[in-house]
Amino acid sequence: MMMYAQSTFPANEGERVRYNAYIEMPRAYIGGICVLLREGDVIKGSLFNEFGITALDFTYNPKRQKVKLHHVIKMMDKWYIRRVIRKDIAQLMVCLQKGDTQYQNERRHIKYQFIPIEHEITK
Repeated sequence: MMMYAQSTFPANEGERVRYNAYIEMPRAYIGGICVLLREGDVIKGSLFNEFGITALDFTYNPKRQKVKLHHVIKMMDKWYIRRVIRKDIAQLMVCLQKGDTQYQNERRHIKYQFIPIEHEITK
């Protein structure tokens, strides 16, 4: 029997969640695949664009609701952009934990949309 299953946030050790990710900014757009992996108390995340280039690598601590950016694509690797992204991803992770798949930064006009990718599970 085949069924499709996907939660919106990795709850257990080693669990992975994949998303079609879209980040829309006033003058730019990033789209691709985001993968979240739970390892111990933290969530590791990577966002790859359509060409397989890593746009973001980060870790998220759900207890402290803090994000640490490990890698940011060169065009966005500015201290003021990193600060906004770090805070926005922390808010997005809170939304994903609640089951909401999008977050919008009203002040900066940035929209984050992470749509879960269903994957097949055979039983």
